[in-house]
Amino acid sequence: MTQSKNELRLSFRQKRNDLSKSEISYMSEKICDVIQRQYCYKKTDKICFYYPLGTEVNILPLAAAALKLGKQAAFPRVDGDTMEFYQVHDLSEFVKGAFGIMEPAGREKMGAENGLILVPGLVFDTKGGRIGYGKGYYDRYFARYPLCCRLGICYEMQLVPQVPCDQHDVLMDGVVTEQGVSDVSHKLKKE
Repeated sequence: MTQSKNELRLSFRQKRNDLSKSEISYMSEKICDVIQRQYCYKKTDKICFYYPLGTEVNILPLAAAALKLGKQAAFPRVDGDTMEFYQVHDLSEFVKGAFGIMEPAGREKMGAENGLILVPGLVFDTKGGRIGYGKGYYDRYFARYPLCCRLGICYEMQLVPQVPCDQHDVLMDGVVTEQGVSDVSHKLKKE
């Protein structure tokens, strides 16, 4: 019997919540290292990050490194049913926003055309399928910016053979875990 999206969300949220702080730190560091080695990360000047909530993969050190390299870094802010990315120049520029998530305080909107978006989620598959938190913010954003490169970010234990996908669900171009990257779309151009 196949699990529904909501059953998978509950199950994998609990599995992720069972990780220790040291496991999260170790795996997050490895994941950041894998991302930095990707051609799509190296070639772009615009990267859309996310601010980790709870036990999500911590990519803030990667954001700090990107800023030091002179890349533009942006984080999401939610307004009603819409999500936009706003540029930050320092990792101190955040305020608590929707759903208790830290959001950028600034007003410099940054579109993701030809940029890289690092996408959180609860469950992924190696074909690029993703189950997020059920609000559809990222899927609606991707519909507006179809040319961006989308990298799903998760722990290896969040990968399943196949997630149930609806028509509006947008596939990732690749999925990064502490074990490496699955290049789903062949857009990543690994070196």
